[in-house]
Amino acid sequence: MSYYQTIDGMKCDKGIIEACQEAVKGQGDGRVSLADAKKVFEKVADGGVETRCERWTVRHCLTAFKFTAAAHDWFIENCAQVPQSDDAPAAKKARTEEEAADPGDGRKDYYEVLDGAKCDRAIVDACREAVKGQGDGRVSLEDAKKVFEHAEDGNILTRCERWTIRYCLTEFKWTEAAQDWIVDALQKVPGAESHESHCCIS
Repeated sequence: MSYYQTIDGMKCDKGIIEACQEAVKGQGDGRVSLADAKKVFEKVADGGVETRCERWTVRHCLTAFKFTAAAHDWFIENCAQVPQSDDAPAAKKARTEEEAADPGDGRKDYYEVLDGAKCDRAIVDACREAVKGQGDGRVSLEDAKKVFEHAEDGNILTRCERWTIRYCLTEFKWTEAAQDWIVDALQKVPGAESHESHCCIS
């Protein structure tokens, strides 16, 4: 039996996904609670490190399942405390991130390499702007709608755009209403499968 499941072109940890599925199955309001998040976390931290595959799986789960605000915050904070494993050699990581940051023609590249994947810079920048000096530093419902506007162009979402939004759900704190809204929005918009290569692990 395979330990992995491919989602939108990305290899994910099946055990983490199944733990989330079990958490919401026939339970209350169908949310991952704080107690559930602690069980899912055991799957992430079972090897003593969090691998890149596990990090991207966590990002998928945060948009595939609805977490309570307390569960989301606890989960993100505790995952960050687990020693991180980078599957790419340090030299290659530095080179690819430098190339993405400066394509050599004096302009900002459309993409930004984050944790080994090419992400949509405009979406990430929109989240950075949303939390900068604002209230409690969370992405609000109003902010979430603005962020999504940067992704939903042409009434489709590329794999790159989907994975960028997933990345942002782990790197920024969101209100529960904002997270719920963007999870629902992601499920309503069709994907553009032909853009798989634009968001691959470097």
